[in-house]
Amino acid sequence: MDAKQYEADIQYKGSFITECSFDNNIIDAVTDCELTHQLSVSVSDQISCSDPSKKAAYVRLILDGVYSLSDGSDASCKYHMALHGIFEIDKAVPDEDFISKLWFNGSATLYSVARSKMEVMSSMVLNHGKIELPMVNMYELLKAQSEKENSK
Repeated sequence: MDAKQYEADIQYKGSFITECSFDNNIIDAVTDCELTHQLSVSVSDQISCSDPSKKAAYVRLILDGVYSLSDGSDASCKYHMALHGIFEIDKAVPDEDFISKLWFNGSATLYSVARSKMEVMSSMVLNHGKIELPMVNMYELLKAQSEKENSK
């Protein structure tokens, strides 16, 4: 199938980490570790853009989790990361389409970036191995996050 017809018109321009911490007391974790983690997504209002034919906004991911030994000991590596990505789209695209693409395409793109950053940084904190964040069904996660926020 020709993927060209499904290309997103939203462009990823870059990302940066604004918060990152690891609290590690795992002596040696080679096998039998489990990961519990939380993920939240938010989208900013539009921001100024250097190209007058484009509009831009940020997507922010906040990841919190615990990587622990499954033997019941207190050994764990807790982490927190806030990652921001900037995305652009042609100014002619309706705002509601842009917002939708930020939530779905933007969050999926940024989560992939977060996964690779987590692997690299955690490999420097742990004696052996790394924290590998699982793939996430972003559609289901965002649906659940929206339902939770709307029920408040």
